[in-house]
Order: sequence, then structure tokens, then C-alpha cells
Amino acid sequence: TDLADTYELAYLIVIGLLLIVAVRFLHYGVVAGIIVLLSAGSVYGAVYVYSTKLLLFDFSWPVITIVLVGIHSMFNRFVLEFRQKQQIKKQFGTYLSPAMVAKLQKNPALLKLGGEHRELSIMFTDVRGFTSISEHYGKDVAGLTSIMNRYMTAMTKDILDNNGTIDKYIGDAQMAFWNAPLDDKEHAMNSVGTAISMLDSLHKFNEEIKQEGIPAFGMGIGINTGEVIVGNMGSDQRFDYTCLGDAVNLASRLEAQSKNYGVQLIIGENTAKEVRFDYDIFELDTIAVKGKTEGVKIFTIAKATDEHKEFIKLYYAGKWDSAISLITFCKERQPDMIDYYDYMGERLKQGAPKDWDGTYRATTK
Repeated sequence: TDLADTYELAYLIVIGLLLIVAVRFLHYGVVAGIIVLLSAGSVYGAVYVYSTKLLLFDFSWPVITIVLVGIHSMFNRFVLEFRQKQQIKKQFGTYLSPAMVAKLQKNPALLKLGGEHRELSIMFTDVRGFTSISEHYGKDVAGLTSIMNRYMTAMTKDILDNNGTIDKYIGDAQMAFWNAPLDDKEHAMNSVGTAISMLDSLHKFNEEIKQEGIPAFGMGIGINTGEVIVGNMGSDQRFDYTCLGDAVNLASRLEAQSKNYGVQLIIGENTAKEVRFDYDIFELDTIAVKGKTEGVKIFTIAKATDEHKEFIKLYYAGKWDSAISLITFCKERQPDMIDYYDYMGERLKQGAPKDWDGTYRATTK
């Protein structure tokens, strides 16, 4: 009897441990099938041993143990998964589109929390002409807040619809990135595609508010692709899912330079390399942004004419007088780039520096 009790206890322990492991790794339906099979097997085994060996085993305890351990383990797993899904929703619900959040909830293994090195495409945007908009509303703070929220909503929609991650809002500016927390092999393409969609949405938005007598919004966008550290960062009390690194700083600097160069969008060299076969790339300059000594080529999305290619070639070679002579022809061929050529013309009139190496060193952000 003692031996039989020992066998029963050992059987219960082994079956219980196996069930706990099975619930951890297998689908709920598979686990339910295992519970049924083990219960039926326990009954059959007890009957078989008794009929062949005349050994009496109480099959009721194994069946009760199997059902209770199985259901309890499944319930615990369900609660843990539910809490994990709620945590994911809380963490990423304001950063990602609902579809991407649902994808993370369905497969949390896609999510790598904590800092990691990863190549991202980072976007910064900023409102142009905010002063006139603010003056239009005067002391009507509620009105100004409402129109800014409408603008941000329109721009945010394009980012989320194109698999972007909203990092933060900084006053009237936005920061977003692609390729985290979910992998996006086309992150450079998606970031540039988003920028173009945002500019189109901005045009439609301005048409709407024009009917309301509200001044038009302008926007500058900077995009850069590079390796950064991305993850949950902050303090124990408050943290955000964000990214840090030189590539992030450069994206911010490119956005700031878009106003100087008279374009709405500036992309960095790495981004341009990734999208050059799908978009027309217009080389603007080689610039060392403030705080940096090494120059980077900067571009916008536009078709470069032969005149412009010759202009930029002469500019880099330090033949600024010859480059100036082409500006009139360049403007005629590309009237949408007049502001850019005016800006470059003012610089070229000063003559090439003696130590000119083809890189313009910015003195302002």
C-alpha cells in the first residue's frame, strides 16, 4: 500500500510538472487536448493495472490533479498575457498605430525592451509661420490650441499610417522614427514617403483653414538615417521609448537648415542613398552643421536639371564666379527652387574662402 501511494504521488508530481511546462509553451487548444488525454489515460491505466496485475490505484486523484493543475496554469497564463498586452498598449498606444500595437500584443516576442543599437530613419518637423498664426489668435489661447491640435492630428496620421513611431511633441515640432520597436526594412523609404504625404496633407489642411480666415501653416522637415541607441529611457519615475545618438542630432539640424535652403524637406546622405532609385534626388550642399567639423551631403526630393548639376560641381570646385553665372538659368528651369538659388547666390557673392574644401560650415543651428 505504501509503495502504491508512493507511485501515485510520484505520478501526480510528474504529471503536474509536465502540465505546467506544457501550458507555458503550447497553444491553449493543445493543452486542453493534453488534459483530456491524460485524464482518460489515467482512468484507462488504473483499470488496466487492476485487470492485469490486480493492483488497485485510485484514478480519481490523478484526474482531479490534472484538471485542477491544468486549468489553474491556463488561468495564470491568461492573466499574465492579458497584463502584458495591457502594458504594451499603455507603453506604445500613443507612439504607434493601433494595427502595430495589436501586432505587438499578438506577438510580444517582436518587442525588445531596453536599449539596443539599431539603424533608424529619424524625422523632425517644425511649423513655419507660427508667429503670424499666433498673432491671428491674439489672446484666444483656446483657439490657438485647437488649431495646433488639428494640425498635429493631420500630421500624426500620416506618420502612423506609414508605420512610423511617434517619439514626442516639442511645442509645435514633432519627432518620429522608423524601424523600432518593430522591424522595418524599408524604413528610409517609408520615412521619405511619409514626409511627402505630410506635405500633401499640409496643403489640404491649409485649403481648409483658408476658408476659415486662418493664416497658412508652413513646415520644415529633416530626415536622417543612421545607427542610434533606442529603447526605454528616463528615470525610475518616468521614462519614454526614444532614441539617442549623432544621427538623431543631425536629423534635428537638417530640419532647422530647411528654412535657410528654402525647401520644405532636407534628407541626409544615408537616407538619400536608400531612396535614390525611387525618388528624384536634388543635391543641395555639403554642410558641417553647428557643433560638427565633418561635412555631410544634404538633399531634397526634386529632379536635378543639368544646369543644377553643373552649378553644384562648380560650387564644390571653388569656382564661385562661374557658379553664380548659372543661377539665372537654374531659376528658369526650376522656379520652385528660386529660394534655394537666392540663398546660395548670396553666399557665392562673398567669394570662396581661401581654405575652401567643398564643405560649408554652418554657424547657426
